[in-house]
Order: sequence, then structure tokens, then C-alpha cells
Amino acid sequence: MPQLNMKDTIFLKLSEIERFLDGIPQFIEGTGVQRGRKLLAQLRNPEESFKIIHVAGTNGKGSVCSYISEALTASGYKTGLFTSPHLKTMRERIRIDGRIISEEDFVKYFNEIYNIAHSIGLEPAYFDYFLGIAMLYYKAESVDFCVLETGLGGKLDATNAISSPVLTVITTISLEHTAILGDTIAKIASEKAGIIKKNVPVVYQADNKEASQIIENEAVKSGAVAIPVSSKDYTVIKLHFDYENIKNSGVYIDFLLHNEYYKNDCIRIGTTALYQVENCSLALTAIGVLKENNIISINDETLKNAAANTHWAGRMEALGHNIYVDGAHNPQGIKAFTASVQQMLATEDDKNNKHKAVLLFSVVSDKNYKEMVRILCESVCFKEYIITCTGGVRKRSLDTIKAAFDEYRESDSAIAAFDDFEEAFNYVKCKNELVFCTGSLYLTGDIEKI
Repeated sequence: MPQLNMKDTIFLKLSEIERFLDGIPQFIEGTGVQRGRKLLAQLRNPEESFKIIHVAGTNGKGSVCSYISEALTASGYKTGLFTSPHLKTMRERIRIDGRIISEEDFVKYFNEIYNIAHSIGLEPAYFDYFLGIAMLYYKAESVDFCVLETGLGGKLDATNAISSPVLTVITTISLEHTAILGDTIAKIASEKAGIIKKNVPVVYQADNKEASQIIENEAVKSGAVAIPVSSKDYTVIKLHFDYENIKNSGVYIDFLLHNEYYKNDCIRIGTTALYQVENCSLALTAIGVLKENNIISINDETLKNAAANTHWAGRMEALGHNIYVDGAHNPQGIKAFTASVQQMLATEDDKNNKHKAVLLFSVVSDKNYKEMVRILCESVCFKEYIITCTGGVRKRSLDTIKAAFDEYRESDSAIAAFDDFEEAFNYVKCKNELVFCTGSLYLTGDIEKI
């Protein structure tokens, strides 16, 4: 690998790197996969030093990656986890065994990427830098596995520069980023299915028939074994919600998983997010495939403990006893979010607070916000809607968000709008009712930073 010399640019502080990266466009000329291949080749392909599980999809990618990573780590495998976006710090995107990369290592490997890329005239995009840093870091730290989440799409994503994963996973697929990925489920599914590799098994969420057909066809072309996971494979036994006792096993879901790898096994996850049953089922099936193919060794007790102990920030995450934050940011995500809220409000532990929740909502400009608002209002979960602005240059105006709520909300519900996010959050913090915060990962991140 080329070594830095006195003529190379050196970034000494993380803050300098953050300012530099924040000034790079998210999308630049060329495709991510092309830039990724050039960069990794120049780095002497560090990704070939460890086994990779590659994960794509619209919703649930980060959660699935987290469940897989936790299981591998619990089984004694040193495991890198690469996800996006971040909530608090850029360094969250790159982890080993649950620990984020240190500032020192982030600065070190960023400088290597920056100078090597510019020595060959390559201008990496924002996301490309993180991929390069992660691959160098994971090789240097001798990880056994890397669980790799795509950034956008699949076929043309920078992460698809990796050529030989041991497994691919595709989560739920819905309409999002339509200007880039296509305006139909079939087009988007084709992009996601682009991560499928020759003779490498693929585990996929199979409830959407149109998307499943695309994935299955691509698997046949690639000689890849396709393993479906659908809602028929799991059954929720109990959602336990005791908001006065959250920190002491007051929140969990028990479900049964039954497929080729599990025979009505009872799994417990420490969340009230019903959508995590699907994500955990995908992850556990992925682990089952790895085990069947003698890629890993893991016992049932370790696997179940790992599932129970997995925590993914910003996914129906409890902040105190009555405030929950969820990163749902598209119609499919909002639909899954409201299903969980409905169940929480309907539990015996909360029988006196049914339909008494308060919602804090924000959304960015490129999302289908009117459909999100319609789903929220028609869920009949909320008695008061608090709207605010987050997302910097991508933020959507309060007036347009409020107009959507005024169109769909019940006449006896209340609504308030705050230009300042902290003022809005301070307002809902004083509520005695359950408070749910959703609509944008920017909102989730802002709350996590408080």
C-alpha cells in the first residue's frame, strides 16, 4: 500500500475531516460501484481478508445487520459492522464487536484513503470514504466477518464493489429514492437484487410477490440458492409493555420462528417494535444458512441470547418511561411504526391510556410526507400532533407539514408547530402521556444528541 509522504495532505483532527466530508456532495459523477472497485483495487483489496455478509433492502437493513453482527460476536467471531446513516457521530458507521472506531483510527485511515484516491485522480463521494476506511480498518484489526449494509440501492452501490460475499440478504422493498432507483417495485427490486452473486446464497423477505419474483429470477441466473422468509414463518406470542418498568424486562416480544432452520423456536427480542420480529427472523435465517454451510458454529442458547440482547438505536427506542423515538422515514416504515404503537396502546398495562399518545413529527423534503401523515392520522393513535423542522437544507417547511395534518387528522385532535426542534422536544418532554417521535432520521439523530 502506498505510504504517506511529506507532500501528502494531512487532516489532523476529526473535526477537520467532518467539515471536509460535509462539503462533499452525496452524489457525484459515475457510479458508486465503479469508484468502489477502483478504490479497493488501489488499497490492494483489503475486503478479501475477511468474510462478508452483504445486506440490501428499503427498510430494516440496519436492524438485520445488527442482529447478525450480535450473533456472530456472541459466538466468538470478531465482527465488523458497517452501516449508514449515523445518528450522533460519523464514527458510528464503522464498528467492531459493537464498539465504534476510535477517533485516532478514523483520522488515520481517512488520511490514507484521501491521499491514495487523489494520487490516482479519483474523487470519492461522501459514502466512498467510509467504505474505504472500514475495509482498511477491518483488515488491520483482523476481523473474521464484516456485516456490510448497502448505502443506496444495490447494483450500483459502492458496497457492491465487493465480489465474493459468503451470503447476501435482502430486506423489505418499497418505493423510496424513486428518482434514482426507479418508480416501481420491480425496478427497485432489480437494483436491490444486484447484490446477488454467483453461487452465493441469498436470504430475502418474500411477502411482496412482485419483488420476490425479481429476486428469485436473479438468483436463478446467478446459480444462487434463494431462501425466502415471509410472515408465514413467524408468529408473535406476546408483546409485553410495562412502561413503568422498562429498564427491568418491562419491554419485550416473544415470537415463534418456524422454517427450514428453526422448528417453532421461541425467540425473545427486547423491543416493542413489531417490525423487528421480521428483521430478527431474516437475521436468524441468515445465521442458519451460514451454520448449515459450515461457515460458522453457534449453539441455540448463544443465538437466542444474542437476539434478546441486540439493541439498535432509534428503532422504537425508549428514552425514559414515556418517550419513544423511531427512525421510520417513509410510508412503509410509518405503517410498521403505527402497528407497533397500536399494540402498545392496546396492552393491558396501558389500558387507561388507549389512544392518548402524543406525536412529535418531522420529515425532509424528498419523502412522500402526505402519505406518511395520512397513515399516522388514520391509525387513530394520537390525540396531539407536534410538528417541527429538522434536516438542514433538506428540511420541509412547517406550513406544508401542518397542511397535511390538517387534511387528515381527527377534528378533536390538537396540533402545534415549532420552528425550533429543541423547543418542540422540550414541549413534549413535559407530557405525562406516551410520546412518540418519528418521521425522519434527522429528527432521531437530533433527539439522540440531547
